[in-house]
Amino acid sequence: MRHKKLKLSIVLFLGIGLTGLQAQNMYVKEKSGTQTTYSLSAVKKISFLSGNIAISKIDGNSDVYSLERIRYLSFRDLSTSIIPLPAMLGVTEVQIYPNPVIDAFNIHLSKSENQNGIIIEILSIDGIIVYSKAINSHNNDFHVDVTSLSKGLYLCRINKGTSIETIKFIKQ
Repeated sequence: MRHKKLKLSIVLFLGIGLTGLQAQNMYVKEKSGTQTTYSLSAVKKISFLSGNIAISKIDGNSDVYSLERIRYLSFRDLSTSIIPLPAMLGVTEVQIYPNPVIDAFNIHLSKSENQNGIIIEILSIDGIIVYSKAINSHNNDFHVDVTSLSKGLYLCRINKGTSIETIKFIKQ
């Protein structure tokens, strides 16, 4: 019974949490150029096993991709040449690269401002903070080591005091 409640809580969190992050679709683009779109409401589970990503759908079907063949996995359609309005207006201030991540990633803040008091947090998909670091620097670039994290989907939250930005990333 307790296990069922935990599963239900996770499913509800994913349904409510990802909708709150404005993610409605997930895009898997292979190096061959083939792009597959998944509606998040139709995705039951995403698993990272033995160098593969398995996407299980609510209808019982599943798709398996080799991580070596994937160019990117995104929650924005990057295949179009249309620039989203926030990026065009310069509202997007934080970039994480590379994504997917193997051992470490870099954070770049596009605005040159006083970087004192920045807090970088990494949250597991169930909302648990697995990494937290306070930064006091005038630098716009930061390096984050994630070798201790398990493979999966994470959220990186950057709290700059006056604003908070959250970016999804995949740990391979």
